[in-house]
Amino acid sequence: MKIKLTPSLAYFIGLWKERRTVEGIGVKGPEEIQAAFVHSAIENKLAEPGKILAGEESIYFYHTAQRKFFQKVIEEELERFKYKNEYSANFLAGIFDGCGGTTAGGKVYLAGIGKADQMMLSRLGFNLVKIRGAFFITRPAKFLILIKPFTRVHKDNEIFSKITADNIRDIKALRD
Repeated sequence: MKIKLTPSLAYFIGLWKERRTVEGIGVKGPEEIQAAFVHSAIENKLAEPGKILAGEESIYFYHTAQRKFFQKVIEEELERFKYKNEYSANFLAGIFDGCGGTTAGGKVYLAGIGKADQMMLSRLGFNLVKIRGAFFITRPAKFLILIKPFTRVHKDNEIFSKITADNIRDIKALRD
């Protein structure tokens, strides 16, 4: 069976990339991240519920062909996610759910992202400032508008509720 990249699978790969486990295809971290991972894996028909294993603070499954495909997507992320579209928005939402967050002051950050992620964000028009190991997005509203429909872990975050219908009309301008 040939695996094809879909927007939903791009989210899964972004989440997995930032929180991957040593064993199998899995994530480590809080329950919210594990739940998003399992939901996405089942939604994309990557694993059956009975095949998903749980470890200490992690959840994973095994599939060698899928893992190779996911690694290839990550290696080619600068070419695959070079436009603001549903694929890159889902991939960024997965990364944000895996290692991002917001401060009390409404600043948006991504902690521990690699050089390829930094380059991709820069090419998509999101400037970053590094402060104490975390990368803060200088214009967070544009970033949040792009990923809001696709994020799963942070969807109840207070900052997302500030994005109203007035902000949503700007989505087309941001993606163009």
